[in-house]
Amino acid sequence: MTDVTREIVVDLDALRHNIDVLSARVAPAEVMVVVKNDAYGHGLLDVATTSVRAGVTWIGALDVPTALTLRRGGIAPPTRIFAWLIDPEEDLATAIAAGIDLGISTVPQLETAAASTNAAAARIHLKIDTGLHRNGATAEEWPRLVERARELEQRGVVEIVAIWTHIAEASDDEDTQSIRRFEAAVDVARGLGVRAPVRHLAASAAAYARSDARFDLVRLGAFVYGLPPGDGPSAEDMGLRQAMTLRARVTAVESDSDGRRRASIDLGYADGISTFAPGRIDVAIHGRRRPLISPLEVDRAWIGLDGDTDVSIGDVVTLWGDGSAGEPTLQQWGDATSTMSEELVVRLSPSIPRRIV
Repeated sequence: MTDVTREIVVDLDALRHNIDVLSARVAPAEVMVVVKNDAYGHGLLDVATTSVRAGVTWIGALDVPTALTLRRGGIAPPTRIFAWLIDPEEDLATAIAAGIDLGISTVPQLETAAASTNAAAARIHLKIDTGLHRNGATAEEWPRLVERARELEQRGVVEIVAIWTHIAEASDDEDTQSIRRFEAAVDVARGLGVRAPVRHLAASAAAYARSDARFDLVRLGAFVYGLPPGDGPSAEDMGLRQAMTLRARVTAVESDSDGRRRASIDLGYADGISTFAPGRIDVAIHGRRRPLISPLEVDRAWIGLDGDTDVSIGDVVTLWGDGSAGEPTLQQWGDATSTMSEELVVRLSPSIPRRIV
């Protein structure tokens, strides 16, 4: 650890390893690496650049501003960048000119994209709602959306690149129903003359577990970062490596009012540390677990030393990582605090220095 009092360490080798493992798992489907929320707190351009160098040809940006940041940051064609959270009033002309693929759920969205074209046609992915209700055309709306997109494609103002959806990943039965609804929607579109070459439905969990959910492309978010879901197989069990480590240095050692020794670090709830963590999770100092204890303050956390005398100011505390320093993983943090590991990382304050290794 450097001389800073706290840091986020991002291991790009772990990211590359995870991309290789997941790409082999889902082949022959292509992989889209999702980099929403500053690449789950790992650093947008670092993760995107690493992904492209690892052979990834699709980047999932979530929204248009993030997509344009990627283009300006050097993620150039032929790498495809996909944005699907679109403001109804958003000017799409710049995105279309930059070759950003757009997720389209409604006819008004479609008309906005068509009206924003200039020299290049808008590359669009038509979305069907298969039960998650996170936008997407309903089964009743779908034929009209497809027909209008086909009309605009024949005029040369849009190119229908893909048909896609989100699924809830709530249960195998619900996912099976979503897959069937998706296949039915694809059949309707093809019956109306659409020949979109790409179909994509699955995010990390479904892509990993179900071959029938992969189709032509899968959107991989949390798993790329070594963040499996709680109460399931660990990253190690899946052959993945957690890419993020959170560390801090001890800034004070003292005794509380009851005479118990404790150490403090400069990370608190304003930095994104869960208020549920004290009393539920341990951290590691010198490879040994010690409990995170109350109170969690706005800019400080306390660690119980249980009478230990070998902890000093400047010692490194590892809050989470891959376990190699005796620390808990993010999955263990998520289980202990009743949340998802990916939520823990995106909560972290951007003021915490990030070190890329």
